[in-house]
Amino acid sequence: MKIFLSRFFIFLIGLLIGAIITFNTLGLILGNIIYQELSDPKLNINITGIVNHSQDLSQINELEQTLPNAQKITLPSADNRTMTGTFINNNSDKTVILIHGLYQNRSMSIIYTDTYAQLGFNVLLIDLRSHGESDGIITWGQTEIKDIDLWCDYLRSSQNQHIIGIHGVSLGGAFALLHSGISARSADFYVEDSSYSDLKSLYYNHLHNMVQLPTNSKILDVLWAYSQICMYWHTGATLDDLSPQKAVQKDTAPILFLHGDADTLIPPAALYDLYNNCHAPKQMHIFKNSIHAQGIADYPEEYNQTVRDFLQENNLI
Repeated sequence: MKIFLSRFFIFLIGLLIGAIITFNTLGLILGNIIYQELSDPKLNINITGIVNHSQDLSQINELEQTLPNAQKITLPSADNRTMTGTFINNNSDKTVILIHGLYQNRSMSIIYTDTYAQLGFNVLLIDLRSHGESDGIITWGQTEIKDIDLWCDYLRSSQNQHIIGIHGVSLGGAFALLHSGISARSADFYVEDSSYSDLKSLYYNHLHNMVQLPTNSKILDVLWAYSQICMYWHTGATLDDLSPQKAVQKDTAPILFLHGDADTLIPPAALYDLYNNCHAPKQMHIFKNSIHAQGIADYPEEYNQTVRDFLQENNLI
């Protein structure tokens, strides 16, 4: 009888260990699929509704061909990827780096160039990795922060720039904020337009709706945890580590926060989360009845004056 119980106990332990191994193996497989999908344009387009214009370079090609002081620049990144940008030299020792949104390219930033040219800045429009003419894959800020450092180093060493600002829109705004709190070489000022406060919450809520799980379901909770384990394995970071809301808590440079109050892709609540968590010199402006990242198109004069006032108040112009 004792032998039977002993063998039965060993059998149960083995069964339990096997179940745990099987559960974790399946969790890691499915979690890795979710992680891979987060960098897949098809999934992001389904979730966000953003049309992929990342390879439409017609506008920036025309600008480089027609504007005498515009020069295409390519630099090798730390992981040997090619980063591409367009430098517009306005004979200044101040430059602003313009960063576009998800599935766009540096063409999206053209509309912001006059804003800074009128204020006496050179302008550097960059393609994020996996967008436009830049190589690599999207890592939600993990390697993009290093790419921004690369551009800042280029401006300081090759263009002798003394003041460098970063102006990002949507995903570009999030990366600007991440840079403000994560990079040891922060810029002199930041302007973020329509950034999310926490990508984890944004995607998590959208995925809940996309797979039509009940709000109290724990299935996605488990799968999300495994996906972040896989993300850490691949990149050394999780989406919790790449939170603009957390990054701005460490920022010391002045930040201007911009948002439209009719933004449904990234609701205005994100603006307040970011602003309230920032302890550096800061300003906030909301564009009435403006949808996602359309402030400058809807209110060009108001947009330009807001940027001007911010820079003047911080003695940057």
